[in-house]
Amino acid sequence: MLRKLGGVNLVDKLRRIAAPEPPTRHTAGNPADGNPAPGRLAGAFADEAQPAPGSVEVPGEEAAGPGGAFWIRTERFPLSETHGDLTLSAVADTPLKTLAGLARDPALCHIDMRRAVFFDTETTSLGGGVGTYIFLFGAGFFEDDHFVVEQYFLREVTEERALLEAVTSRLKQFDLAVSFHGKGFDVPRMQGRCTFHRVTPAMPASHLDLCLVGRSLYRGAFRDCRLQTFEKEIVGFRRADDLPGALCPQAFFDHLQGDSTLIPRVFEHNLYDILTLPAIAACFAREMEAPSHPVVLANLGSFYESQGADQRAREKYQQALEGLRGGPHPYLPRALERLALLERRAGRHAESASLLLERKDLPPCSLEALEDLAKYYEHRLRDFRSAEAATLEARSRLITGKIAVDHGTRFRWIQSLDHRLARLRRRSAANGSPSSASR
Repeated sequence: MLRKLGGVNLVDKLRRIAAPEPPTRHTAGNPADGNPAPGRLAGAFADEAQPAPGSVEVPGEEAAGPGGAFWIRTERFPLSETHGDLTLSAVADTPLKTLAGLARDPALCHIDMRRAVFFDTETTSLGGGVGTYIFLFGAGFFEDDHFVVEQYFLREVTEERALLEAVTSRLKQFDLAVSFHGKGFDVPRMQGRCTFHRVTPAMPASHLDLCLVGRSLYRGAFRDCRLQTFEKEIVGFRRADDLPGALCPQAFFDHLQGDSTLIPRVFEHNLYDILTLPAIAACFAREMEAPSHPVVLANLGSFYESQGADQRAREKYQQALEGLRGGPHPYLPRALERLALLERRAGRHAESASLLLERKDLPPCSLEALEDLAKYYEHRLRDFRSAEAATLEARSRLITGKIAVDHGTRFRWIQSLDHRLARLRRRSAANGSPSSASR
């Protein structure tokens, strides 16, 4: 018998908590921020003969776990199959050790793909709190000559504890967890639900978040660093008629109300995400081993510089410049500035000055490049006229507003430049050479 709370069935009460009043289906929206355009959701299915609500079967089967019955769908993919441009066998054989430094996890030097579990969740909300359910948990792993994907689905909110115990039992069998934004989103949601049900959460000792690695490697290379962007740009896989992630929660709410029409497409969306995780991990590892994209090279230069590895940073910046100059790419000015600084640290002042000369003529205007040139001319070459010319150019750009700074900063910088000009003119006069102002 089901318990009653004030005459209300407990399951019905939990359903109402989990499924708030659904939004109007035909509300206009912006596809860029996850909302369907007018008629997008209805239009995608309106021309087809739709099954009656509740007539669609949820993929998978019932299974028994440590906490009771739960729902699971299992798919097995032979390693001979491809995902995008990659075969699953090539993905499985890619070592992860090249990502250890960028991921700041030395354990990756000793863990391979076959000891990793790749996971992704679908939740009822992007927010937190006890009202956010994980209604679909996907886990993928290599097993013998297959890649196995298990999808744990929350048929009823009363099965949540059983689902969580089944998932944690599976996760603790691996040495490494791999996710995309899992550290910031999936894991906290999982821990919150486990705490709610007093289930001990279990995760592998190491966690590779590909979102963080992808941003470090490809920031500026593509329009964004989303999973599906990497999937398309570097894996070479394009989804056809994929259900947007923003619509997955509503599909679950509909399921709780008896309409499971969109649930198979939620499973498909989650399945694509799981298949893509090892593929982009392999692509990231190969790019680290032999980087070729100029933006990746520039980002690696920044990474090595932050680690104090100046020699490696210089090498990456130098390699990046070959590709960035062809555009020119928006990353070119910063790469020139950083490499000029590293060359100066290494005592290669002439090489640094050559890079600064190239930088000063590129937008956006840079005061620092002109100031560093003035210092080089004054202190290294004792060429006071060239130093004065660089200082006057910096001052002119400040006064004319070509260098965008607030009024107070502009005033302080002009005072500093005037002080430098006065000193340079005194030194020019003492040296017997005319200043730029007298020519």
